[in-house]
Amino acid sequence: MHLNLADTNPSKLLQTLQTAFMNKDKNVTLDLLGPGLILHDTALMLYEEIRNRPSCTKVHIHSRTCLFDGAVLLWLSGDTRTIRSDAWIQVTETPEAPFRPQRPQSRRLPEYSNAIPIIDEYPADTDLRTVIKHLSEWLPVDEIVGLRLFESELRDLGLIQDPEADKTLVSLFRGHELPLPN
Repeated sequence: MHLNLADTNPSKLLQTLQTAFMNKDKNVTLDLLGPGLILHDTALMLYEEIRNRPSCTKVHIHSRTCLFDGAVLLWLSGDTRTIRSDAWIQVTETPEAPFRPQRPQSRRLPEYSNAIPIIDEYPADTDLRTVIKHLSEWLPVDEIVGLRLFESELRDLGLIQDPEADKTLVSLFRGHELPLPN
């Protein structure tokens, strides 16, 4: 199933995912196409759809493009993932709220203590902050922000499995018992 990130209609992108998960297939492969940019809110919506798929459905996501921020989040939401050999991912720095003049503190009820006043941050910045929070489940965001990570770095981070290396390890340990820890 192709998920064309160039399509700016969130409804069509969501419908593509819903169709993929409705088929009751045990294994679904999603190919990410187009420019690797997607609105943060759309990425969060699609991420939630992938994460809430039927539990019996395994998802492999292959990126045929370089990915930024929310598109990286979509790629990471699969059970397994691959990326085009010369493609990369990049996480941009979380924007700081623009300078705003001081205003009097209002009294807030405790149930709204995490709410962000609308004049303190742009909606896209709030969504990017949420994307970054989710990305930190897989990535050392503080260390990689602003860097382009290629396939080898993604493999080192354990985000891409290397079938050839796995075969080598199996052949090395075939017939050998591993020592038990003391």
